[in-house]
Amino acid sequence: MRIVLLQRISLVLSMMLLSLSSPAWSQPWQDVAGELMSPACPGRTLLNCTSSQAEQWRELIRQKLAQGESKEQILRYFVDIGGEGILAVPPKKGFALTAWLLPLFVMVNGAGLIVVLTYRWAQRRPRTDDSNMTIYNASAPPSQPSSDPYLHRLYRELKDFNG
Repeated sequence: MRIVLLQRISLVLSMMLLSLSSPAWSQPWQDVAGELMSPACPGRTLLNCTSSQAEQWRELIRQKLAQGESKEQILRYFVDIGGEGILAVPPKKGFALTAWLLPLFVMVNGAGLIVVLTYRWAQRRPRTDDSNMTIYNASAPPSQPSSDPYLHRLYRELKDFNG
């Protein structure tokens, strides 16, 4: 029992450590290229584009990293060249902040709307008063005669079923 518990704990800890670290196959230039949009392939990052211009930019990123420039410096260089539209992810400042906050705003307000509408719907339902409810005994025929042949058949079959 203890061995199984220790195995599970070690498995969980190793999974957590693997998720925190970057993949072994990831290289620093790939991190930078993954955050830049390709100038030649619309809708693709620089990492996924196969054009020759994208290859030139990837080589430029490798050279800048070899010269000791940081990721932020390289990203700033490309933003100076192509504007903020070259970034794969909009910056979290200024008007571009709405791209980050609008989905959150819509989800919170949508959840609030659902809660309010559900509450109102539940309040509109007519409440039943137990004193007005008539209790029917399914095994006994009604005290008042009924002209419904199906009701008489139901009581007859229930009586036969119950013995």
